[in-house]
Amino acid sequence: MSRTVDEIELEAERIDDPLAQEFISGRAPGGASKRHPDLGGKARSPNRQASSPEIYDAADLRFQTFAPLRQVAGDIIVEGLTILAARPKVGKTWLMLDIAIAVGEGRDCLGGIQCEPGDVLYLALEDNKRRLQRRLTKLLGVHGQEWPQHLHIAHTWPRADQGGLDHLRNWIAGVSKPRLIVIDVFARFRRPVPPGKQSYDTDYGSISELQTLAAEAGVAIVVVHHLRKSESDDDPLDTVSGTLGLTAAADAILVIKKTGQGTSLYGRSRDTDEIDKAMKFDPETARWTILGERPDVERSDERRAILNLLQEAGEPMAPKDVAAALGRKDANIRVLLSKMAKKGEIIQPKYGVYAISPSPGYTGYTDNSSSEEDPETQQNQGFWWDRDC
Repeated sequence: MSRTVDEIELEAERIDDPLAQEFISGRAPGGASKRHPDLGGKARSPNRQASSPEIYDAADLRFQTFAPLRQVAGDIIVEGLTILAARPKVGKTWLMLDIAIAVGEGRDCLGGIQCEPGDVLYLALEDNKRRLQRRLTKLLGVHGQEWPQHLHIAHTWPRADQGGLDHLRNWIAGVSKPRLIVIDVFARFRRPVPPGKQSYDTDYGSISELQTLAAEAGVAIVVVHHLRKSESDDDPLDTVSGTLGLTAAADAILVIKKTGQGTSLYGRSRDTDEIDKAMKFDPETARWTILGERPDVERSDERRAILNLLQEAGEPMAPKDVAAALGRKDANIRVLLSKMAKKGEIIQPKYGVYAISPSPGYTGYTDNSSSEEDPETQQNQGFWWDRDC
């Protein structure tokens, strides 16, 4: 591919080589005038300026129309740059392999999420052919199913600063329907942190250049990453390993996290709604399935745990004893027990204790919600449960 004069001149400046700069500018070493023939005798513009940034009015933006954001795998994986982070050996590679296969075949994944068909590039940088064959055999089966030709795989790839981005561009240009690129793992692709440079700047730049590529090409790029060892209980995004530069530059962040009640998939994006799903991994098929909204699923699981506990106890139990047995917060359990009693799932034979219902639909519930002796239950009615449980 031929380069312009400006590109050649900029390269000479970048490499900071006086001989190269003399050669490009038309001065042969020693002062003789000798123009490189590829430049066609064109002189360097002394007042070359960068192109002006585009400025537009909000009134004009109001009436512009844009193509819908491409949903590669529902609202889980969309067009742009996504970070998928999890602790080691949680199953993030299985998750992304299943999604990659589904996109390559144009089928659904995660228990019913339809994927847009197209070409997929999977950079399995921690695996080899033997291991990946075993994984794909587990996911696709040995008999009766064709393996997708639109799923392209590589086990070695140059780092971003060694031509890796250009190779990604070449792949995008070389396939008919580029849809998804998976980089597993990000640490083997990203630029190393130069000595003396702030890691925030490098983190931001490493994600930003991939985010720019995804936007230019209209594809989804997912980088598989790790969580830090000490997890925060406040914000799942704070658990992503590295500086805030990583999450700041990404279009979306997904976090797979083990909880006391299962596995959750939490996601936050610039372009789509926040997601908080409960998931389950099937070791027989090596596939993840989304069970539903995490708060709803966990409340259902907690209800079952309470019913089993009261059944095994064989006698009424106080909320504090139920909470201690299940390892839950006392205030949360009080609210849930009250709701279950109102629905007839359990009974309150006397104030302060709960028991298993003797028959389905039995409503032997005594409404003590106004009692001064149970202030925590009064305080925590309403939306409090939905927020903290």
